[in-house]
Amino acid sequence: MQVDIRIVPFYEESFTRSFPNLTAMLRQMAHEVLAEGDTSFYEMADHLEAIMDNPGTPSRLREQVRPYVKRIMELKETAREHFLARRLNELDRVLYQMEDQFTDLEAAL
Repeated sequence: MQVDIRIVPFYEESFTRSFPNLTAMLRQMAHEVLAEGDTSFYEMADHLEAIMDNPGTPSRLREQVRPYVKRIMELKETAREHFLARRLNELDRVLYQMEDQFTDLEAAL
């Protein structure tokens, strides 16, 4: 027997409609696949960190996203710990906090 616990994205509307500014940034930074696909915020966190750390990212954009990405990565680490320990209620709570950070990032962009 096998137990499968996965983090699956769910958006009320499409990601591009819910997060148009973030979608534009992802396209600008050549991450169209993230903007168009069904990528969870949990998965997207690493890509945002890569964009922030990329020397080709404009410094203005880097500084704009830095505080959000820093917090998102902290939340991702906490979520990972809950995920591995199968603490699903805590995981759910942290994933909602992560979503709030993405919403704040969208507003800042």
